Amino acid sequence: MNTDDLAISGWGPPNEPRSAQNNRRLAASFDLMAAVLNGITLPGLLTLVAEQARVMAGVPLAFIALPADDALILRIDVAVGVGREQVHGLTVRRGRSMLGRAFSSRRALSARIVADQTLSALPAGPILILPLDTGEATRGVLAVLGQPGAEPFSPSIARQLLLFADTSARLIQLAEDQRAAVPADPLEAQIIALPPPRATRT
Repeated sequence: MNTDDLAISGWGPPNEPRSAQNNRRLAASFDLMAAVLNGITLPGLLTLVAEQARVMAGVPLAFIALPADDALILRIDVAVGVGREQVHGLTVRRGRSMLGRAFSSRRALSARIVADQTLSALPAGPILILPLDTGEATRGVLAVLGQPGAEPFSPSIARQLLLFADTSARLIQLAEDQRAAVPADPLEAQIIALPPPRATRT
C-alpha cells in the first residue's frame, strides 16, 4: 500500500480549466446548503455529500466513515455507487487503517490499495480519503475510490474535493445544530411558540 498525505503546497496545476472545476464544486456545495435549509435529515445529507463527491471525482464508489460507539472504531455508515453493499457497515480500527490515519491526522490521504487487510472488501484502485473537518473537530472521513488500474487522482481534483469536504463538514455540523435546537415533540414545539400568559387584574 503506497500512501501520500496531500498538502496544498504540493498540488500541481489543474488538468482542465479551474473555472469549470470551481463551478462544479460550488454547484455541489449550493445543493448541500439548499438541502440543509430545507430540513434534510442527517442520513439524507450524508448520502448527498457522498453522491456529490462521487460525481465530482468521476468514480464508481464513494463512502463516509463515522466514529462508532467505540471511540477507537470507524464505521462506514454511508456508501453510494457500485459495490456499496460490500462496504456498507464495514468497521475499521482508527489506529490500524488508512481511514483512521486521515481521521486522526485531519489530513487528506491519497493512496493505492494494494494489500490492506482493513479494507479488503475494496477493489485495488486509487483511493482519496478526506477528513470531514470543521476546523474544531473531525466528524468523519469522506472517501472516493477509482476503478482498479486507474490513474491516481489528479492534484486539481484532490484540491476541489478537499474544499468540498471542508464545506460539507460545516454543513453537517449546522444540520446537527439545527436538529438539536428543534424540540422532538411537536406539542412541545407548539407550547414554546405560544406567547407568555398575561397577568389578570383582580
